Amino acid sequence: LVRVRGCVRVQFAGCQSVATSAMSAGQRRIDALYCTRESAGDVVRRILAEIDKRREVARQEVEAAVAERITALQERQRALVEQIDIVAQQKAEALHQQLQTIESGTCLPAPVEDPDKDPEEDPNRFLLCSDAAIDFKVGEEDFLEKIADFGSITEASTYASWSFVRGSGLGACKVGNPSVFWVYACDKDGARRSSGGDTVTAIFSEPEVFDSLEVEDMKDGRYKVSFVPTQEGTYSLRVTLGQKDQEGEDVRDGPFTIVTKPATDLTQLGAEGAVEKPKIGEQLDPTGTFGGLCHPSGLDFDHTGRFLFVADQGNHRLQIFDTTNGHAPVSVFGKKGLGPYELDTPHGIVVDNENRVVVTDLLNHRLQVYEFIPRTMELRHTRTVDHGFQFPKGLAVTDHGLLYVCDSGNHKVCVFNMTEDFSFVREFGSFGVNDGQFNTPLCVAVNRIGEVLVSDVNDHISVFDSQGQFLRTVGQRGRKDGCFNYPLNLFVSDEDTLFVCDQGNNRVQALSASDGAFLHKWGGSKKKTVGEEEEAPPPPDDGEEELEKPPDAPGMIRPSAVAVNSSGLVVVADYDRHVLWTF
Repeated sequence: LVRVRGCVRVQFAGCQSVATSAMSAGQRRIDALYCTRESAGDVVRRILAEIDKRREVARQEVEAAVAERITALQERQRALVEQIDIVAQQKAEALHQQLQTIESGTCLPAPVEDPDKDPEEDPNRFLLCSDAAIDFKVGEEDFLEKIADFGSITEASTYASWSFVRGSGLGACKVGNPSVFWVYACDKDGARRSSGGDTVTAIFSEPEVFDSLEVEDMKDGRYKVSFVPTQEGTYSLRVTLGQKDQEGEDVRDGPFTIVTKPATDLTQLGAEGAVEKPKIGEQLDPTGTFGGLCHPSGLDFDHTGRFLFVADQGNHRLQIFDTTNGHAPVSVFGKKGLGPYELDTPHGIVVDNENRVVVTDLLNHRLQVYEFIPRTMELRHTRTVDHGFQFPKGLAVTDHGLLYVCDSGNHKVCVFNMTEDFSFVREFGSFGVNDGQFNTPLCVAVNRIGEVLVSDVNDHISVFDSQGQFLRTVGQRGRKDGCFNYPLNLFVSDEDTLFVCDQGNNRVQALSASDGAFLHKWGGSKKKTVGEEEEAPPPPDDGEEELEKPPDAPGMIRPSAVAVNSSGLVVVADYDRHVLWTF
């Protein structure tokens, strides 16, 4: 890792030093591949000449790499042969010395092998101190079979003009809070690269404001850039990508504007006396109107924090709202049915850094996967995932593409790899009330260090490591701070705060996602009318289609989902009021 005047550059094996300044406009690497009918011949001849040059360079690189390893093997050969000579000499010297003691009569006789048969030592029987064994063993780490796979020849390379950046760290960051964004390397056709090795440079306009700036090569075409802002303000960020022998070039859509804000003041969420913000869907008919909501049950933001995705459960569809335009609805997708493009009671929803949208299709017992197109604000159905689910509910996705699914009817959590064609990875949990067991898992979230948090009808949150091994439990049944009554939905913010829709207590709680410590709550009953140990109200009937008239009591009635974007906007879905509260 090399730091140069406020930038951080990561250089990998085989990479040479590159300049920190990016190519000027008009000098993009991709431009060398464009041509006209008139210039095509010249461009092709120039590329053919470059191919010949690169062929010779690649041959020299192969020869150098092989020669380097042959030299290392020869050095090892000399060391092993030298060790053989040393062992042989030591054995010979020891035997000569023992022979002298035997001939002089000063050598001790051989010990008795079986005292019961030979109680006394034979003074004329000796055990020599060494045998003739000198053997060579390859060892367990033999690389002979791996030689056939040593090295590879690739014909694709990274083009910065197609490469892009994603992640909450690109928008609004919080002072003192670790922030992250991801650089995705792409080839000349815009396809994602699957290997690393590029040189990535991140340069802030005021580098002294950003601490712990690092770049990590994930070896799969992604680069993780992390940093900690130290003061408020608006700054510029340049991200460049370059190959080992080429100057770094700005990635697509750069440079970027980074806004740093103070840490979120949780006490202001739902504070008494605060001006109530307009509720999304409040003035619209919930039964099918564009923008109207009926039993909203799942929420998530895209990676920019601009678009809010809603599982509009009672209308059996998905809706998208633009939070930068008065929370206006911009897209709707789906209708009730069993077909590949239809939904029956959508419940949970997540959106990853690559705009893939995954929805639990509750009563069809499957997952539906979509691609979101920001330019047209459309959803396109891409696949259906069937895995023997029974009433799948909550979802979570990690930055590494792991998808966690609460398979509530089977009382377990299933894990899939979205980057490998949604391949099944593992599952954990079983029915019960003991540690690591579930009774109808409701929702799942992942904290900053990769621990997996799962809520269920047992009215607590179980915490597991990334491999599904149980670690601890957070909370218990009750109305006190940090206790739960049907914790239906979980969400971990970029500040590692865990928001819990404590539906049976008509409130949202905020906890530390790392240790479960209580931080804040809002909503809930204004007056305690039942005892602490009284039974909770029943959970909502997810398959219900009849509209229920909301009671006249003020505030949230049955919070069913919560989501937070990097700008600090908190949205809570109210299942019975058919609206989204904003804070």
